Amino acid sequence: MSDLPTFVTQRPSEIHADSWRNPYRLAAVRLRAVIQELGDFGHLPPSSVVLDYGCATAPYRDLIGTEHTYVGADIAGNPSAEVELKADGTVPLPDASVDVVLSTQVLEHVLDPTLYLAECLRLLKPGGYVVLTTHGIMHFHEDPVDYWRWTSEGLHKLLRDTGFDVVEMRGIMGLASAAVQLFQVATADHVPRFARGTYVAALQWTAGFIDRRYSEPARLRDSLVLAVRAKRPA
Repeated sequence: MSDLPTFVTQRPSEIHADSWRNPYRLAAVRLRAVIQELGDFGHLPPSSVVLDYGCATAPYRDLIGTEHTYVGADIAGNPSAEVELKADGTVPLPDASVDVVLSTQVLEHVLDPTLYLAECLRLLKPGGYVVLTTHGIMHFHEDPVDYWRWTSEGLHKLLRDTGFDVVEMRGIMGLASAAVQLFQVATADHVPRFARGTYVAALQWTAGFIDRRYSEPARLRDSLVLAVRAKRPA
């Protein structure tokens, strides 16, 4: 996590949108629903502190009730962050100072995932938890760098070795639906611009239709994106 890069300000405007124009619509809709379920933010004690560690554009800020405190933390240059990370990527907040750490599509971009997770553990109060999503078989993308991919077992081991108790893990898009997503990414730029929106919408519908055939265990085995809730032991 040392030698932090500069925040990428030119970001896709619709990447989290529930719109057929969004080339990641299915993943975005499923991811938002799973984050809300795993976070269970509505049952947090009053005045809980939720730290969004690597918050980017803070797309899930609205899931946190107004009775709680949301704190976005990110590298220099992010106008959506209330807290700027230190040079080594750690957060300038005290030990055991937050109730929940939210980490969405960050872990694959950090230089040292073990250090990042150890920092999550340090920041959490005993019994607090992290809601983390990261890449399974997703394609390479720089934001501004892209280092890692995980299997469900590999991510489980990484969290356990860091000191977390894994409570629940979910897969976002199984193997065949992920294959449709990756095929779309590989081919959409070669489709004439006037037809590209229709092409993307058709493939997103196809991926969703296929994905409904997956059981949760099957989806977790070969997943585009992984989501997990892990607890700091009390």
